[in-house]
Amino acid sequence: MTETTSTPTYTADAVAAGTSLYPHPKPLLDTGALAEAIRVQLRTWVPGAYGITIPTPETFAAAPTERTAGLLGEITGHIRFRGAEQDDASPWALAHLFKAHRDSLHADHGRGDAHLLGALYSLIVARAHVRDGSDGRFDLDPFGADRSAIDERSLIETIRVQLATWVSDTFGTIVPIPNRWEMRTAADLSDLIGAVMGAAETKYGDMDDDDSIQGMAHLANVRVHGLKAGYGHGDAHLFAALNSLILAAAALT
Repeated sequence: MTETTSTPTYTADAVAAGTSLYPHPKPLLDTGALAEAIRVQLRTWVPGAYGITIPTPETFAAAPTERTAGLLGEITGHIRFRGAEQDDASPWALAHLFKAHRDSLHADHGRGDAHLLGALYSLIVARAHVRDGSDGRFDLDPFGADRSAIDERSLIETIRVQLATWVSDTFGTIVPIPNRWEMRTAADLSDLIGAVMGAAETKYGDMDDDDSIQGMAHLANVRVHGLKAGYGHGDAHLFAALNSLILAAAALT
């Protein structure tokens, strides 16, 4: 018996994403999910950079905003104790770390979950400076005074910046990163994610080491969530795509 295979297309992927229940369970976008995303992002670089232990998911789940603010306070306190002038991080990295702590305090004092997204944005940029030595300049406060809600636009901008911190260095100019606010809809973002996935398959598709396999698996989840968001399944899929991109970057860079 001869087994035949077909090459997946963008349309076929879109139909599959639009009709399937995968990934399961349905992603969440709430206080607990935002705090857990911050915890996971910190786990990818803070222990190595500062020797600080990241708490368990159960610890964070018990008091999401309080634990987030406390952990970021511990990190910034460590920097203050060591002295900023002795820190290997650039001034931009330190500025983003202190900005993340401030946002987490605002969230813990009931000023809205959008401050948790702001903290996550700042931590993404801080990681690029501290761990990867990035000399890129990212807006310190891209969302300005508008903290009333987490919406499609703020999630897309956070994802765009996350991609900007590693995709160009990893894949070169084959995947150009749009300018700020150039992507207006989840469908626009889905096209960019498709380009990233294609470049990753070319570079890592034949590799069998654990990091490459894990990174590609996370990018596959990004692709699915991006398609679901692009076809109107909700902003929670944008947030899930961001979470998977954070893990993909940790594995592939």
